[in-house]
Amino acid sequence: MDWLSAFIVRFGGAGLFLFAFVEMIGAPFPAFAVFVLAGALAAAGTGSVAGAVAGAVLGAIAADLIWYGAGRWRGRALLATLCRVTLNPDACVERTESGFRRRPTATLLFAKFLPGVNTLVPPLAGVASLPFPRFLLLDLLGTLLWAVAGVGIGWIFGAGMASRARAIHGVLGWLILVGVAAYFAWQVGYRLYLTHRFSVPRLEPEELHRRMSEGDGVLVLDLRNDAAYGGSNLMIAGAVRVRPATFHRYVHELPRDRELVFYCT
Repeated sequence: MDWLSAFIVRFGGAGLFLFAFVEMIGAPFPAFAVFVLAGALAAAGTGSVAGAVAGAVLGAIAADLIWYGAGRWRGRALLATLCRVTLNPDACVERTESGFRRRPTATLLFAKFLPGVNTLVPPLAGVASLPFPRFLLLDLLGTLLWAVAGVGIGWIFGAGMASRARAIHGVLGWLILVGVAAYFAWQVGYRLYLTHRFSVPRLEPEELHRRMSEGDGVLVLDLRNDAAYGGSNLMIAGAVRVRPATFHRYVHELPRDRELVFYCT
């Protein structure tokens, strides 16, 4: 029996609590795969289904409560911090927040099945000031669905999966390492591509003012994020407001016979 299986057998629900907490707090750890193994071990008679589910649910809820409280306390600044690893942090913040506000119930119920999203949703609920009782109920239901699905899959496939645990987790470990490396390589490579392909010269405010005053036909696009735009009563005269999260929808409508000037936060 490999170390992970031995750990689950020894600590039971407490071990599942730890694995669920670690993933939900933001670490790149596949807790769902551990739930599957715990279910298989329970089917083989070396664990408890109820204990595994309870530990997984409590661990995830503990992490989610921390994130929810942080979201209520820090607001959108926390969400912006979590989105900094993306190629477009402003768009990440706005898309994530607007998507949650449109479908809060479905998002909370199924977010646990989406790595990366699962960590963003609890602070989002806090940022959106979702009432705590509603958040707790939906988060509990979604977490229970996630834990039961993982442990249930292991229970259904039974002892055969438990006997192959070492091979399964060996392959899984390599897949995680390759996936993380590929993700960061893509982020760096794509950022370099964008910088090389779409870099444009900087236009000083005085030069822009002169050209607009002379009727040079310059079109100014206001791409400030929602927080900066909403917190200011100033805007360049004649500028067109476009939210970063929805910019891709309007690219094809931009005039091709005018010089475009973008300004952001």
